[in-house]
Amino acid sequence: MYKVLIVEDEVLVRVGLKTTIDWELHGFAVAAEASNGEQGYEQYQKCRPDVVITDIQMPKRDGLWLVEEIRKTDQTVQILVLTCHDEFEYARRALKVGADDYVLKSEVEDEELLAIMKRFKNNLDQLNRKEPATGKAPLNQEDIKKTLLSSMALNNFRLDGEQQRLCRLVDFPLEDARFAFFQINMNRSTTGEMPAEDSGGSQMQQAMLHLVYDHLMEKGVHYLYQHQGSAHVFLVAERTLNKTEMLRMFSAFNNGAKQYFDKGLNIVYSDIIENLSDLGVLYKGFGEKAQILFYKKAGEGFLASMNMIRFQEPNMPKLKKEYGNRYLEALGHENLAEAWGVLQEVQRYFWEHQANPATVKLFYSNLFGDVLGSYGPELEKSGGVETLPDYHGRVMHAGHWEELYGYAESFTRKMVDEITRMHQERSRGAIDQAVAYIRSHYKENISLEDVAQEVNLSKHYLCSAFKKETGDNMSLYINKLRIEKAKQLLLESNRSIKEIFEEVGYSNQQYFSKVFKKITNMTVVEYRGHK
Repeated sequence: MYKVLIVEDEVLVRVGLKTTIDWELHGFAVAAEASNGEQGYEQYQKCRPDVVITDIQMPKRDGLWLVEEIRKTDQTVQILVLTCHDEFEYARRALKVGADDYVLKSEVEDEELLAIMKRFKNNLDQLNRKEPATGKAPLNQEDIKKTLLSSMALNNFRLDGEQQRLCRLVDFPLEDARFAFFQINMNRSTTGEMPAEDSGGSQMQQAMLHLVYDHLMEKGVHYLYQHQGSAHVFLVAERTLNKTEMLRMFSAFNNGAKQYFDKGLNIVYSDIIENLSDLGVLYKGFGEKAQILFYKKAGEGFLASMNMIRFQEPNMPKLKKEYGNRYLEALGHENLAEAWGVLQEVQRYFWEHQANPATVKLFYSNLFGDVLGSYGPELEKSGGVETLPDYHGRVMHAGHWEELYGYAESFTRKMVDEITRMHQERSRGAIDQAVAYIRSHYKENISLEDVAQEVNLSKHYLCSAFKKETGDNMSLYINKLRIEKAKQLLLESNRSIKEIFEEVGYSNQQYFSKVFKKITNMTVVEYRGHK
């Protein structure tokens, strides 16, 4: 892939250029950026890009100076100049000193920019500066920054030689600097978009993050960062870093996000330390406290020091007894509304008590585990339910309570559907068995308890399932069966009414007559009179 350097002092324009098109899809990777010509030339020397996109009017050194400096030693790099309407003379001069093309900032469209980049790519391919590449782009400074912090954290910030080399490569100081962490959380409600599947995230999310990157770069604050789920963690370093400077920085992040996207950013920050050797301890403590963002409403502009954050540790056995058992019972009764009601109660409890999010996630993971432990073997046969490790992974990586509650709702609906299906399949066979038992024993004094014991189901479930399958409750079904047999005997024999009602299972003639009239709308005598 061909490397691109973007040099532009306007943050929003720079962000737009980086996020407006899919660079990798068209054979490019944004390798570096700068906010003025002087920084641009430094980045050019470091990353040796194949394409330079530069503004003209910028502080310190302008774009004309940058183009001239590059062309002194490099005639093959493709240079695109951005200009405004009233800078046409500058654009003409830029072409004269070596720019390959120019485009008006106010009129640039995705299609126009893509057309220029495709032409640049063809030029580069023909120049044989490198073979047209497929696959991943070579690591650039941003790639290194994204992976280096995770690598350092895994090693508890005891840096090996390679990590130190990479720090030098991206100008991240390891000595004579002060260090701090901060975390920004972004989920779908932050940006109004569905969460992206890849690590890059959504377009708006990327634009908001680039506001942060660009501000840090402009202020000369060195940084590394990592991204996991909705959490974006930054390690910043600067020789004179202090709390006042950090608060100004966070205020600028929020102002930019509100100005351009009408969204605030939720941020937690750590203490400032001077010794690199203390980063491991700070990182662990900061990560625990930064979980407060799990509860914060997206876009509200929450800001807190890790020292302000306190969590409560709920009594898990008590919660399981109070909520878990009710939840399992509701699922067993296929009562979706009741199960959701239990979830709402427990979520409200966690919210009001600001329970440790790690504990909250563990509660839900255990709750799901109890459900799968009770129904898992039968549910696995259907293939319609994921395994506990799948659900556990989703729960433990949830970045916000809304995301977690969404998983819980989805899980609950799925379980009710599957348990209902399972009960229906099981009940069909059981009800067939119950009906066969009743037909064989209807003359006897049988009860719901007798039939439930015979088919090995609870009275409550058998009563409900029998009514669903046959349309009648069991006592009515038995009475209908007895009366049908009595009708047959009344018409086909001269036996006495007493002999007949005893034959079909009744011990009381008055009750038999009452049931007969209710079912047939005729008295016993009237019915026999039709003989």
